[in-house]
Amino acid sequence: MAVLDQYGRPLESKQHVEQVLARLDALGGGASEAGAAVTPATALGVTTVLACVDAIARGCAVPGLEVCREDAGGRDLLARDAPEFRVLNRRPNEWQTSLEFRRTLTAHAALTGNGYAIPVRVGGRLKELIPVMPDQVHIEDVGRYQRVYRVFDQWGEVGVFDPSAIFHLPNLMWDAVRGLDTLRAAREAVGLARAIEGAQARHQRNAGRPNGILFTDQTLGSAQGAGALERIKEGWKAVTEGGNRGKTAVLDYGFKWQSLEMSSVDAQLLETRRFQVEEICRAFGVYPQIVMHTDKASTFASAEAFFKAHMQTVLSWQEIWIQRLDEFALDGAGPLYVRFDNRKLEAASLRDRGEYAARMAGSGGHASILTINEIRGEFGHAPIPGGDVLYPPSALAKTDPQGGAGEE
Repeated sequence: MAVLDQYGRPLESKQHVEQVLARLDALGGGASEAGAAVTPATALGVTTVLACVDAIARGCAVPGLEVCREDAGGRDLLARDAPEFRVLNRRPNEWQTSLEFRRTLTAHAALTGNGYAIPVRVGGRLKELIPVMPDQVHIEDVGRYQRVYRVFDQWGEVGVFDPSAIFHLPNLMWDAVRGLDTLRAAREAVGLARAIEGAQARHQRNAGRPNGILFTDQTLGSAQGAGALERIKEGWKAVTEGGNRGKTAVLDYGFKWQSLEMSSVDAQLLETRRFQVEEICRAFGVYPQIVMHTDKASTFASAEAFFKAHMQTVLSWQEIWIQRLDEFALDGAGPLYVRFDNRKLEAASLRDRGEYAARMAGSGGHASILTINEIRGEFGHAPIPGGDVLYPPSALAKTDPQGGAGEE
């Protein structure tokens, strides 16, 4: 029997069939050992997964993405006159801003291992970047070291693209082409978190009462009338389900209640849920403090250190963006290149920034390490005339034995 794709058409090759089935397993309902299905949609219902993906995506979306070229002195200049600047910095397509586009593709890559977009060029210059859902792209091996990207949407096949004709943002790469599917690799951790949440939700839906049985030592026979067991069962349900939950149940015939479930204390539910937060954070490379998971040992100083350490994760994702954009959106050998403006993310307090600027400029009569314009550039200000001079140590910093100012 022929295998059909999501549009009802026969798949073209055995390899294509295997790839589509693998993607459906990862993206369309792979079940974990805990019994919970793990797909991008269900995984985002786990707040830790949502927070981890959003923390990574915001790190690549909030800082400005700038297109630059070097001047004769080797200094970075914004290439505002290049059409690529508006595409990457402001509006990559007709319905998204640059922040929304980068946040979307980073979320795709962090969650499923791959983010895709189709570059649209006019006259060889980049005019648009059209995002594509990860499950609508199939990478096919068509020969030795030869691959193509087959792209679909809800209306059918978009086209077949060479690797140089598509923008592919990968996560950790496994086979030099495809990003490692995070959800597939961490399916058990995410699935267990979903199963625990589901069990707790069902427990609360039952007004916090665990499942159990009613039992009695007596025998219900004809003396109690036909259907006695059914009447007792319905009476119990009437006071323990729906809007009547929590009402007082009156049992006769010596009935007793016996729980068949462990309590939350017996199951160490809170400890298990806390551990699953840490386990999911490990899979995404995000510190638990970044997703607002802290313990009593955390202090302001340690939290600040964790936020600084998280920048290493953000910078690694930004470097993927930079190199991929340079090679597959811009001309890698051309004069244009991109960078992220991380000044707001890395900014210290105003007092520390002021002390840093003063020391670099040579306060106290010491030699300046940076020019005024270099310092202004780090703070996002334009250069000023005469601001490219490095000053030697001031004569005022030298004193004679009598305490007066010496001469150079």
